[in-house]
Amino acid sequence: MSVTDVKAKAPKKASSKKITKAQEAALKIALEAAAVEYVPLSDLVKSPLNVRSIPYSVDSVRGLADSIETLGLLQNLIVHTLADGQSGVAAGGRRLTALQLLAQEGRLAADHTVMVKRVSDDIAALASVAENEQRAAMHPAEQIAGFRTLAGQGKTPAQIGDALGFGSRHVQRMLKLANLAPSLMEKLAQDELTVEQCQALCLEDDPARQVEVFENVKAS
Repeated sequence: MSVTDVKAKAPKKASSKKITKAQEAALKIALEAAAVEYVPLSDLVKSPLNVRSIPYSVDSVRGLADSIETLGLLQNLIVHTLADGQSGVAAGGRRLTALQLLAQEGRLAADHTVMVKRVSDDIAALASVAENEQRAAMHPAEQIAGFRTLAGQGKTPAQIGDALGFGSRHVQRMLKLANLAPSLMEKLAQDELTVEQCQALCLEDDPARQVEVFENVKAS
């Protein structure tokens, strides 16, 4: 087994578009105050305020669609009213895509009602930025800990991904690192190890052996 480049690579920078603490507080208040509505799926479209530009992976959408079909939608979408009267989804685009896939495949009626919270345009824009910022800001070590906790509660990778905004395949990959030795997990948290290096180390099931391999490579 090879674990190269022991020094961690510099983490990718998150998007420069961030929300302030005051905006975060305003968003929280607005979402808590917004009433839950049920809107026909056919009335929902992706909002032009949705900041995500990268398409969702086919696997992540299909995995989420299967989970929604079995368990229902576990988290509401955040919408605002568009000029044409439709409801634009500013946060929850992957859930919308999964619902639309179910409708396309005849597994869900087009007039199926979807749980949403309706907010102003300004709050919708903040919600979209916050959703994507949260995903970008969550460190791999935090992901592993969070995913492991939810998995221990009986949640499936699709359910975990839906709750935290990740694809089910990504959740599965990170859960494979749940057995990483605590000392190595700490190095990952401090960016002294990369996820790729941890994946290589986890080819060894025994945490003590993982540490031994790491120390041997580091000394070589």
